[in-house]
Amino acid sequence: MKISVIMPCYNCQSSVARTVQSIQAQTFEDWELIAVDDGSLDETGKLLDMLALQDRRISVIHQANGGVSRARNAGMAAAQGEWLAFVDADDCPMPEMMETLLSLNTGKEDILCAAHRMHHLDEEGREEKIVCADGGRQTVLESLIRGDSALNTMWDKLYRADFVREKGLLVPPDIRIGEDVLFNLEAFFAAKAWKMTDIPLYVYECGGNSAMTAAFSDVYAKSKPMLYGITCFIQKYGLETELFRAHIDIYLRILRKDRGRFRAALAFNREIVRRVTGGVDVSRLCVKQKVYALALRMLPCLSYFLP
Repeated sequence: MKISVIMPCYNCQSSVARTVQSIQAQTFEDWELIAVDDGSLDETGKLLDMLALQDRRISVIHQANGGVSRARNAGMAAAQGEWLAFVDADDCPMPEMMETLLSLNTGKEDILCAAHRMHHLDEEGREEKIVCADGGRQTVLESLIRGDSALNTMWDKLYRADFVREKGLLVPPDIRIGEDVLFNLEAFFAAKAWKMTDIPLYVYECGGNSAMTAAFSDVYAKSKPMLYGITCFIQKYGLETELFRAHIDIYLRILRKDRGRFRAALAFNREIVRRVTGGVDVSRLCVKQKVYALALRMLPCLSYFLP
């Protein structure tokens, strides 16, 4: 088995058949689909069982509701493939996704990445292309923390299964918003090599009843577990100085989205400053970043003037 596709499912009876069809339409055919019914209250579980009877490559795991992270971890534990792929039950990978990603593999890569298209359901079908931030480890980690590229998500990538198991990589089970970011931070930090393409190979449906749509309200409060996880990752590997500016940027980005620039500056308090400047060797920062660090330590609300 070459690719194991893991699909967490919760109350998605109206969309899951279409997503399964997009897997069955892949130009690469050596795959298994592991659908994890995460305690759905509608007919999702029955529909998945029916689809599994029609295609031997599909298997279904039924479990009590525990969130998307636990569902993905259950799928990973059951996977038999050489590569792991992830798909959401209301999205559609392009027919050539698996084949194109595998073509990037030279035998050295642990992660293969694609761009994706974001389809805004509540904006008259507007689409935007989100590409990867290609580069070295520093560039990748900064982009993951800032959330400014296609690197954050798990569903437009292939992960070498042996690598995931060897490094003990799991999706953080108690994080409901930003769990992809924390998984990918650990994955890219541990990976020996990766390869990326700017070809969009996945269509993400943004809007409707998706988890990310719900997260757009009160976004800072809902993002706190992810932000704490980012801080823990940075501290775990002693990256406080290298990732200092990106660490500031993700707090500013989320606070400003949630509250606007002025109120975000007031909310950028000493607790946040301790997180983003703690352990930072100011002497190793460039001049501009030294000014940022010292200004924030003196008066956190000066974050208002940071670009």
